Amino acid sequence: MKGSDVLYLSCALLFVPMLIGSFWVHLLQLEGTVNRFLHAWVLGFTTMLAVAQLLLVPMVALQRTLYEAVMLWKILLEVLSVISLILFCGREIQKSGKRDDRGKRQKMTAWTAVIGIAAAVLILLQAYIPARYQHSDDDDARFIAEEVSAVVHGSMYREDTITADFMYWDTGEVRKDLTSPWTMFVAMMAYDGGIAPAVLSHAYLPFFLILLCYALYTLIGQKLFDGDWEKTGVFLILLSVIHLWGYTSTHTLASMILLRIWQGKAVCAGFMIPLFFYLFYRVMRPDYEKRWLPLFYVAAVGACLLSGVGIITTPILLGIYGFVDFCCHRDWKKTLMIFLAAVPCGMYLLYYLR
Repeated sequence: MKGSDVLYLSCALLFVPMLIGSFWVHLLQLEGTVNRFLHAWVLGFTTMLAVAQLLLVPMVALQRTLYEAVMLWKILLEVLSVISLILFCGREIQKSGKRDDRGKRQKMTAWTAVIGIAAAVLILLQAYIPARYQHSDDDDARFIAEEVSAVVHGSMYREDTITADFMYWDTGEVRKDLTSPWTMFVAMMAYDGGIAPAVLSHAYLPFFLILLCYALYTLIGQKLFDGDWEKTGVFLILLSVIHLWGYTSTHTLASMILLRIWQGKAVCAGFMIPLFFYLFYRVMRPDYEKRWLPLFYVAAVGACLLSGVGIITTPILLGIYGFVDFCCHRDWKKTLMIFLAAVPCGMYLLYYLR
């Protein structure tokens, strides 16, 4: 791994998402250093996916170049980062002098520390092994070819990935890539960072994306176990064991996370679907905070970028949860807001099927 590549990707996949995610930290009024860090990273990256979807689909349909998309992409990220940082800093300045964390922090026992270290070692091991010894099969050929073609020629979905002949973006299998342009999202990072798309996909993305998935799983553990770090650590260790010994086929969640995480469908399975379950946990109580509802819309649009799996699965998840929530609480306004979050997915699905 080159130091310059690691530095660039640390900014693109960690620092920038955290800056953008600080907007959600401000809006949701989250407390706790670790809690705010994890939420900023997870929600910031989700916002980046949604923005990329809203940018890339019309850019591809209008037959614009990747270079133009990268320029607009960087402008949008800069604007979002500045706005988020201003709001976050303003809130922190207002709260300075008023915050009193004494007595609120959970005391860490020796056993909690041991469990935390064990979980961290297992998670880092899972992130390092795929990045260092990436397994690849033939399924990656078309995705890498699309990324290389975009970086080299500047065109998005205009060359046949098998024959290299000119074609329109709505031809054959590439037609579904218009509504889920994950490969162009990767190509933008590859072009902007000067990294070969194959190297980015196989060596760098697994490391960052696996850590991102476990950041989300940590939030889920904290929610399930009411902020108990010891139980959350055991939960993460259990997940790690399941993933490390779960390679029974190429379609298990373990395979998606550890072997195929650089593919959009794997990010959808390992990150986006668990994110929806986490959001469901946040709003399932009758006295839920309405500030969490906009995230359903952001996550739904972001899921569309990843894969057709996201376009189809998201409305199913939202529909089932909305129905169950209405049966439990009879809050039709909340149910309607949840159902409406599936509208973007329906629009992309209808466009693909037309």
